[in-house]
Amino acid sequence: MRRFLPLIILTCLLAALTSVKAFAAFNQQPDNEIDSLGYYYAITGGKFPNGQTVNGDNASGGTFRYILDDPAWGYSLNVWNKDDWFPENASLALTMKNSGTFVYDNFNNEDGDFYTTPSGQASKDTPGLYRGYCMSNNYDWIYSGYFKLAEETTVDEIIGYFDANSGFDPDSSSIKYRMNIWSNSTDDLLPAVASFTGDLFSTDYAAGSFFWGDTGIDRVFGDDYDNITDDILYLTFSLEEPITLGAGEYWFSHDATVVPIPAAVWLLGCGLIGLVGVRRKFRN
Repeated sequence: MRRFLPLIILTCLLAALTSVKAFAAFNQQPDNEIDSLGYYYAITGGKFPNGQTVNGDNASGGTFRYILDDPAWGYSLNVWNKDDWFPENASLALTMKNSGTFVYDNFNNEDGDFYTTPSGQASKDTPGLYRGYCMSNNYDWIYSGYFKLAEETTVDEIIGYFDANSGFDPDSSSIKYRMNIWSNSTDDLLPAVASFTGDLFSTDYAAGSFFWGDTGIDRVFGDDYDNITDDILYLTFSLEEPITLGAGEYWFSHDATVVPIPAAVWLLGCGLIGLVGVRRKFRN
């Protein structure tokens, strides 16, 4: 047995490393479906920079797309779907900076709190109100949002905005954040690649660091909800090396994932029980 222990440990280490790289991959089955960690919702923006004419209403072309890989939803898997929102919604809220200067911003963050109406419907006064579920390996669903650049743009800081719901803890060690940018399809307003990972940019591979904070803006529900409020938080990725995007149309997403079991835990478990392969499942 002793002579096989290094092989067992090596096999388990490779399995652990593979699980870390594949945590947001398509596999046509639910990965986690964990409710105890809460839910991460990307917030929409209400500005239309750079001459953008399309909006959340699909009659204009549409600025919201979603993709999923959990059969429990009952929708088509592993393809981008169009979601019809409201004309007041420009896209997922997105701010980009270079050397501290704003180079793109569609989030009307100077307008103060966002209020719902008692009926819960949209109005032109609440363009940044709405949100979409974004957890690529927990119920396996993310939204992406359209954005347009009028000229070549260099970026060293990317900011998305989110609502932490049902006990979601932004500082939890069980949570990992991601951001992605896709090119636009040549045939339609759709991300060019059907994947949780962007074809032009992904924090899965880019060097940099995430940090989050409170925007000071609240999502305020109407009288029907006893004036409940949700904090609107920001998520920033600071790149070690800037990226440059040419003029054109793009898609952006940010999401939260459940962190895979650490390699050390795999090694300990594998070493103790002598198993060559262990399949992990996180299900309630």
